[in-house]
This record gives sequence, C-alpha cells and structure tokens, in this order.
Amino acid sequence: MKKQTCIWTIALLVLANTACKRENDNNPALHGKWQGVEWLASGKSLGQDAAQVMFEFQADGNYSAGFGDQQERGTWRTVKEKLYTQATGKQEIVVRILQLNDNTLKFEMNRGGRQETIELKKLQ
Repeated sequence: MKKQTCIWTIALLVLANTACKRENDNNPALHGKWQGVEWLASGKSLGQDAAQVMFEFQADGNYSAGFGDQQERGTWRTVKEKLYTQATGKQEIVVRILQLNDNTLKFEMNRGGRQETIELKKLQ
C-alpha cells in the first residue's frame, strides 16, 4: 500500500510540474538585435519613425525593447508562429509572426482594435 501511495505521489508531482510549464519553442532565429524598417496600420504607413523601434531577444528568454524614449525589459517565448512577451510587472502580450528569417522579422499585432504590422531587420 505504501509503495502504491508513493508511486501515485510521484506521478502527481510529475503531472503538476509539466502542467504548469508554459510551452516555449525559444526560436533561435529571433536571438539578436532588431531594428524597425516599416510600421503599418491596416496596410498604410503610420507616419512613425520605424527605425526607432528596437528589440533584442536573448537566448536565455529575456528581451529588451525600445521606441524612442520608451524602454522595457522582460521575458519572451515562442509557440509556433506566435511571439509572447511579458514586460516586467505587465501582462503578457502576443503577436503573430508573419515572416522570420536570417535578416527579417515581421509581426502582426492588434492595438486598440487596429491591426498593425512591424517589419524589422537584424543588426546582429
């Protein structure tokens, strides 16, 4: 009876541990520094200087981002074509990766009900 209880306890611990982990592909193609090239809303230029958009995704799951004077740091993860970021002390957000290769990262997001697309080029 003790052996059976011990086996069930181990099984429950393993299940609880795997159930609490967030899925993460940690796509290595994202690792490095990225700078904005183009920022569109509903297919039209926003008139924003996309070159002020900067991201750095580190292999350890941390990231930093900036737009002009606005800076943030936090954690990131990927699940298939979705990129999740969570700035320190904020809610996790998700964007859809449209294109990712050695030189280009293009993602789509919804800000205030408006679809926006940002294209970035890899610096390092």
